[in-house]
Amino acid sequence: MSAPNPVPCELLSWDTGFFRCRIARVCGDTLKQEQAVQIDEWSRSNRIRGLYFLSRADDPATIQTAEKHGFGLVDIRVTFERVVMNSHDSARPAPPAGTSIRPVQPDDLPGLQAMARTVHRETRFFNDSHFPRQRAEDLYSTWITLESQGRAQTVLVAASVANQPLGYVSCHLDLVRREGQIGLVGVGPEVRGRGIGKNLVLAAIDWFRTQGVHEVTVVTQGNNPAAQRLYQQCGFLSRGLQLWYHKWYPILD
Repeated sequence: MSAPNPVPCELLSWDTGFFRCRIARVCGDTLKQEQAVQIDEWSRSNRIRGLYFLSRADDPATIQTAEKHGFGLVDIRVTFERVVMNSHDSARPAPPAGTSIRPVQPDDLPGLQAMARTVHRETRFFNDSHFPRQRAEDLYSTWITLESQGRAQTVLVAASVANQPLGYVSCHLDLVRREGQIGLVGVGPEVRGRGIGKNLVLAAIDWFRTQGVHEVTVVTQGNNPAAQRLYQQCGFLSRGLQLWYHKWYPILD
């Protein structure tokens, strides 16, 4: 007896609830003709509206199949990594004049939410016109809220003399693997160019060091060269590149 075909996709319950339509993700990072047919059959039978596919970037057959079957490229996902030494391998500069770096405080949340709505517009949710801009803004406002309320192990905030948030970085830990991941990084547009982003990222690296982390990763967009330069200036090296595709199915009655 032959083994049943594996389920080609998984329903994303959080995305489905947030965007108010059924969202799923393709399992795996390669795509063949027969898989694409199975994906369409599964998606239609499960009344999927939107489908994510994170593809390898070095497999021409996968890219050709994705494009042939209606997947649209919405983002290039670039992953950076940095080794964290046991001792201070590089001195972190002092925060820019009139600013400080500290853990998030409950009173920061309204300012962080407003900032998050404006500083992540290079991402796939803004690149894909199927997502209303208002809802994409809501996504990042919700994201920083969840990070600040415990989903991240810590959120560091750059604050003004008046203790108002100017930027943020969220940090996630995997103590089993002794790895860290930077989640969201944002700096208010009115204070960019002052070194606040670099100071936040280096402060995050210092925090990871105190947690015994050996390696830190961070993900950004291929169309965001400013973020890529920031991470490179903080000692990160490019580890990999993937392609985000989205596919949309007609609304069913």
